[in-house]
Amino acid sequence: MKKTWSKIKENINKRKKAIITISGAAVLLFGGVAGTAVYAVNQGTLSEKDAINMISGELGGEVVQVEKEWDEYPITYDMTVKTEEGYQDVEVDAKEGTVLSQEMDDDQDEDALIQEALKTAKVSMEEAEKIALKQVEGQITDLEADMENGILVYELEIKQDQKEYDLEVDANTGKVLKVDLDD
Repeated sequence: MKKTWSKIKENINKRKKAIITISGAAVLLFGGVAGTAVYAVNQGTLSEKDAINMISGELGGEVVQVEKEWDEYPITYDMTVKTEEGYQDVEVDAKEGTVLSQEMDDDQDEDALIQEALKTAKVSMEEAEKIALKQVEGQITDLEADMENGILVYELEIKQDQKEYDLEVDANTGKVLKVDLDD
């Protein structure tokens, strides 16, 4: 009987040691993960305000949008800057403050053109919806204004049963320029 109790006690001690070893490893692992997370957060040593001031001064423009990108190394500030030449996309290293990339943002210029053209459009978005639904019955799932060859158009997607159609309506004449069945 003593041997049995001795073996049981020995097995309990082995299990205790295994549990303590596993618990210690888990603490070290999670501590390492937490430490890495704290380190990553502190990598962006250049404040957003300092980055904005630096880029505004460097480019002689106004930072109109800033986003801090944490998902890649190095951590960066992605900025859109309005200058006399137009909008520029700038990527700045959040730790060093160095400019990693800089290019003209053609989309911002096109967006400004679209906004200006919408002010003088003879056909509203609501009217374009009605025109499109006369062409293809269904439910409009997407509607946006765009410039096509210098002409303001409304691009619509209409879902009809299991089919989806792409349509373009001229914002000045109301004419349907395109009807395509999506595959």
